[in-house]
Amino acid sequence: MLQAVLRNTRIADGRSFIGMGLLGLVMSFKNAPNFKDAGIAVVSLVLYVAYAFSINNCFDVDTDILNLRKRGKNPIASGELSFRAGIAVSALTALSGVLLAASLGHGELLIYTSMVVLSTLYSAPPRLKARPILDVLSHGLFFGAMPFLYGAYLDGSLSRYEILIGLALLVYSFAMELRNHLEDYESDLKADLRTTPIIIGKQASEKLVIIFSGISIATLLLAFNAPLGALGIMLAGSRISYRALDGVVVSLLLLHAVKIISGA
Repeated sequence: MLQAVLRNTRIADGRSFIGMGLLGLVMSFKNAPNFKDAGIAVVSLVLYVAYAFSINNCFDVDTDILNLRKRGKNPIASGELSFRAGIAVSALTALSGVLLAASLGHGELLIYTSMVVLSTLYSAPPRLKARPILDVLSHGLFFGAMPFLYGAYLDGSLSRYEILIGLALLVYSFAMELRNHLEDYESDLKADLRTTPIIIGKQASEKLVIIFSGISIATLLLAFNAPLGALGIMLAGSRISYRALDGVVVSLLLLHAVKIISGA
């Protein structure tokens, strides 16, 4: 059972979201770093991502059982873990993370609790992931901007620069959510879910992925105070692979991290 519980957290699938929080932590280190609090923040971030995926698996059985790729990642859909056990472990994981966040201060607790609430509403009733527009908006918040802001707020403040990076991650998470829904398009259709791609269609959704990705890249470039932001917007009119877009975004985020660490 322990193996099934660990698989249900899908930490490997959530590594990019943990990375967003870690980037925020790096940026908070521009002031006097507090390594003890940073360690607590890292553990709470891992617990948060584990919770978000675990609770999602609990309520995605209806669609994952129709999707061979997803069924292998969902022990509840495959029958290895009961729904009740999945809910119990998810609740314990969330509570542990909230308690750790509370030890960091009221601001961190507010951001963390908001992430937990949004990720819960996304997966459990009213199940925002099955409501067009709200699925994309909620995902952009709880698996985009907010993990980064949680890390960045460790020093008790958010700079204009950090908010700009948060906006870039928000928009890129919009694109990531659309991509997730496009991968699950057939199973979501069979399960009668009304996701954004099902309502607006595959072609329009694919165009939005490129547009959101271009805006995110443009924002990351503008954060360097360089006149290169238009290059990101230009991607909206080009045909480019999702892997290439991921590579550009990750590279730019790493450059921002290096900028902060070097004090440039």
